[in-house]
Amino acid sequence: MTQFPIIQIAEINKYIVTSDVYQNVFGVAELDACLLENKEEKTDYTSPLRLNGLFIFLILQGEAEISLDYVPYQLSANDFLIVMPSHVLQAGNNSSDFKAIIMMVDKVFAEEMNLQKRSPSMSNYLLVHNNPHMKLSPEETTVVKNGLYLLQDKIRQRTHAFHKELLQNAFVGFLLEMANILIGKQEMLVRPTLSRKEEILNQFLQLLFTHVKEHHAVTFFAENLFITPQYLSLILKELTGKSANKWIDEALMAEAKILLKMPNVTIQQVADQLNFSDQSTFGKFFKKHMGVSPMEYRKS
Repeated sequence: MTQFPIIQIAEINKYIVTSDVYQNVFGVAELDACLLENKEEKTDYTSPLRLNGLFIFLILQGEAEISLDYVPYQLSANDFLIVMPSHVLQAGNNSSDFKAIIMMVDKVFAEEMNLQKRSPSMSNYLLVHNNPHMKLSPEETTVVKNGLYLLQDKIRQRTHAFHKELLQNAFVGFLLEMANILIGKQEMLVRPTLSRKEEILNQFLQLLFTHVKEHHAVTFFAENLFITPQYLSLILKELTGKSANKWIDEALMAEAKILLKMPNVTIQQVADQLNFSDQSTFGKFFKKHMGVSPMEYRKS
């Protein structure tokens, strides 16, 4: 598989004139034709690359050229574009009156919200992946624009006691608005046909979210899919960039964090519910991935 440069949100933010960013993992920016502050240090976005997160573009005026997975798109007012980490992006020219709003969501921020568990269907993922560009009505553009400005406002509320949670809830609300618009356009979208590898990924995700509390071994999931553990990891690495063990560990950590937020559940009970042999083993696993012990995480 061809390896493309992977660009982080923090790097992109250096070149954006007007932006509001939360801890370099979530941001809303206003773009125009004079995007760059220092053209001499400009990252070459005209070469194929990948972005380490979800990027949403709403075009307000003007025109711009962009290519996703080598498919060219000519963007203009009321166009909506979703760029996923799996996309190969290549930017082209833009008009002098180009203006847009962009939302940047780092994978860390999205994974912490466990969005994949809320909507694990590979078919839904591929529907968006295969239809990254949509033409919105003026009314839909207003809904999306207002949602982005609301997120921008939440980012600015830095003294709020629950700043992170406030932003997360606003982000979920924005995704619901987008899902509503997407449902209304389903007849115009290209329905994805899953390859055999994509079917395996979809089935793995369903198994993972159902059985991860009881089963932590790759062999369990591979056996239920009637393939070898090595082949399962190869498929997951190819399609998602993460091995089977990585997927299992992240799903376990998501469950652990949820349980640790329940004050009436002891750490021993968390270890039991997640099928660890004892509290010590669970503690070592948690600290390895989180950097702090379960008790320290709970106190924080």
